[in-house]
Amino acid sequence: MISWVQVMKPILVIKGEEVYEKNKERLEKAYLGKIVAIEIESRDVAGIGTNLDEAYEEAVKKYPNRQFYFRKVGPCPAPGYLF
Repeated sequence: MISWVQVMKPILVIKGEEVYEKNKERLEKAYLGKIVAIEIESRDVAGIGTNLDEAYEEAVKKYPNRQFYFRKVGPCPAPGYLF
């Protein structure tokens, strides 16, 4: 049986990467190496920080009780998820 998390992770990654690609040039020019939090429902870059905690804190202020896709800005994404 496939769990809800197994289904949601790929969807979260796909949607998160779509938003990243739309904002890639701006993000990589200004925030290379930082962590970006993407809120998938609004398709918004919700937070940016030097680490996951900073990006999350900024994102949760803007979008409380939402799901975020985290990624390092640049060519090596090191993606992560938060449910």
